[in-house]
Amino acid sequence: MNTIFETPSAEFAVEALNTVAFVTLGCKTNLLESSALAEQFKTLGWQVVPDAQPASLYVFNTCTVTENADAESRRLIRKAKRQNPSARIAVTGCYAQVSPETFQTLGGVDFIIGNNFKDNLPHIVATQFANFYADLADGPMMLVDEFEKSRELVSATGSSAGIARTRGSLKIQDGCDYKCTYCIIWKGRGPSRCLPVGQVVSQVQQMVDAGFKDISITGINIGQYKDGDAELPQLLQAIIEGVVGDAYKLRLTSLDPLEVTDALMETMANSGEKIAPHVHLSTQSADDGVLKAMARRHHVDELQYVCNRLQTLMPDICIGSDIIVGFPTETDEAFERSLAVLAALPMHYMHVFRYSPRKGTPAATMKPQVQESKRKDRATKLIAVATQKKRAFYESFVGRTFPLLLESVQPDGCLEGITPNYLRLRVSAALVEKHQLQANQIIQVIVGELMDSGDCAWVLNVL
Repeated sequence: MNTIFETPSAEFAVEALNTVAFVTLGCKTNLLESSALAEQFKTLGWQVVPDAQPASLYVFNTCTVTENADAESRRLIRKAKRQNPSARIAVTGCYAQVSPETFQTLGGVDFIIGNNFKDNLPHIVATQFANFYADLADGPMMLVDEFEKSRELVSATGSSAGIARTRGSLKIQDGCDYKCTYCIIWKGRGPSRCLPVGQVVSQVQQMVDAGFKDISITGINIGQYKDGDAELPQLLQAIIEGVVGDAYKLRLTSLDPLEVTDALMETMANSGEKIAPHVHLSTQSADDGVLKAMARRHHVDELQYVCNRLQTLMPDICIGSDIIVGFPTETDEAFERSLAVLAALPMHYMHVFRYSPRKGTPAATMKPQVQESKRKDRATKLIAVATQKKRAFYESFVGRTFPLLLESVQPDGCLEGITPNYLRLRVSAALVEKHQLQANQIIQVIVGELMDSGDCAWVLNVL
């Protein structure tokens, strides 16, 4: 079984002249998978280069969440082939899984690899390069199939890349059993499949041993995690009890509000600071009528309960959310109700999306559709509220002391990092030099004022 730390068979090794560049669209899971694929290519003797540079192979890890995402994938593929005609093109991801025929006729594509074969993409491509593309004369190689019905995720995908191995991610789940009316990802990713508890604990231990200090537990919908009787709270408890090491934190990625159960909230609050006080909710709307049209499973009162309960249990918690505005059937009154609820909630940042129809989904043919001008206006209003809430969140911590995990060195000599509750802070070059700071350190700092960009605050002092 392939894991993030296993070395592929030497029989697939190729000349170091082969270079590969990744173009990744869409979700954080795609980003994680691209990182893991890049690591596999490196073990096969390939050099990974930025996508702006010439390469022997370009891997496009596509998204199909909207028609705009589809169009962007096609545009970038054409651009890469136009700028580097001799390069080979491999397409994978949800767009390749859902509409492989698109890439058969697009021109310039050599490999079409569905999500169910994505983990093997480096081996597949390396074999073809070693054979001088023997099987590509009659068109692109296509490996796309239906997903198996097994509920077990067959291999672990984790990130061993990054600056000084500071923050990493581990995919514990893939696929989705829900069929929201705006979404086609359940077709692109298949049914929910989960990595067994023992393998998750083992992988987290390997990442901690490798030096990771902040590990995101990720997947398409981690709230659907299930291994026998173990659900997400039991999995987290097994990690806390089974992983040896003090200097690490787990961070949860996107969750449906209904899946943030009392048991999960209690596990987070009582984790001994092993689980970061940070959640990101897949909310989408705060109006019950719109939620029903979306075929979402939660109601507004359940969202309110979860947000308020989280803040009661963990007063410093950061709560984020994804919100879609301008969804079909969303009236002016429905939007204003949603806006008022979101403004009142302890919700500290929002990713705001204007609804974009996706062919093949029920929402694309719903009536009435909201005019694009109204979608833009609503997005502008909600972004203004979100900006105010984020600023207020940062300002509430000025003068407070927090641990800061240092990540990246800036061109001006400053260091940026992240607190457990997702504050992004910058340490001045003077403080970096004074305290001889470097990436992957955890230091105690006093929070200063928010920068003009609104995305980061200064560190007032290092303790």
